[in-house]
Amino acid sequence: MKVIKAIVVLGLVGGATLLGAKLYTKNQSDEFSGIIDQLNPLVPKGEVYVKTKKADSINNYGTSSYRQQTVDKDGKKKELTFSADHELITNRYLKIYNKGAHVETYEEVSEGEVPERALKQLNR
Repeated sequence: MKVIKAIVVLGLVGGATLLGAKLYTKNQSDEFSGIIDQLNPLVPKGEVYVKTKKADSINNYGTSSYRQQTVDKDGKKKELTFSADHELITNRYLKIYNKGAHVETYEEVSEGEVPERALKQLNR
């Protein structure tokens, strides 16, 4: 009986921890939040769009860092931080595959491939 209680308590504590982590990282875009979101099974995968800009920083190895407002297919905004192994061409559209603040990968897409609601937000 004690084992069952311990399992239930651990399950509740674990679930509360994952839910708390999800709520904590919801509006965050830093690297720590990305790591938490990547590991948290409660954070869903998604796709967002961005119109590229000049890099915020470029390190000695040529890796470019960007912090930008992204938009999902419904027009909802979220700030993300991501990097590229080279400086991206500006004013291009990217489709970013993410899991919360964690950017898994991205690909360049044409303007016609960006959902209408997202496109309106990006071109404001």
